[in-house]
Amino acid sequence: MFLTQDVDDDAYESYDADGVKGVLRRRLINPDNSSQRFAMRTYIMLPGGHTSYDIHPHEHGVYIMRGEVTVTVGEKELTLSSGDVIHIAGNEPHQFRNLSSEPVKFLCVRDFTSS
Repeated sequence: MFLTQDVDDDAYESYDADGVKGVLRRRLINPDNSSQRFAMRTYIMLPGGHTSYDIHPHEHGVYIMRGEVTVTVGEKELTLSSGDVIHIAGNEPHQFRNLSSEPVKFLCVRDFTSS
């Protein structure tokens, strides 16, 4: 068993990766502390922030906890808001962008079985 909890927004770490802008991250469950099959992370995306345009073999599910975010999956663009959940299959190109004036917070669960 492993137990942790979320922290205040100001305690999140900057998520620095190629193509990422204005994103903070909190790693909750991952292979470093508990699970070998999946990871659970929360992200805060600042206004104007975005993830990189990704395509990778693992799938993930995203739950929007707060705010409104634009997500591009393949050729489709959707606006998601608090309470929305999206599944992104492996090898589906995708990107999240915060076009609003408020921060967005979301939970992401990804698998390690197909990486």
